[in-house]
Amino acid sequence: MNVLINATFQVNDYLKSVIEEKVNKLKIHFDRITQAEIYLKIGENRHRHAEDQIVELRVSVPGYTFFAEDHSDTFEKSVAGAADKVLQQIKKYKSKHYSHH
Repeated sequence: MNVLINATFQVNDYLKSVIEEKVNKLKIHFDRITQAEIYLKIGENRHRHAEDQIVELRVSVPGYTFFAEDHSDTFEKSVAGAADKVLQQIKKYKSKHYSHH
């Protein structure tokens, strides 16, 4: 599986390893994943003084793409949140398309 990380800043090795770990866990649930694209963004939160760490996750399988977005005060939490949302979509997709097994 190809993992692409896109950000407007330099992504450190620790964050890369967190991203790869979370995305590779998705592969355990659905082995047909061909590619995962992660977009890391820093947004301004107007209600608080802390900045929002925004993660968009796009996971591709043959003929379909899953997408989720999450934001938190850290990228680690945002990556975990987006990966969890994609996992729920994968489980729903598999139950609809592979329920005949």
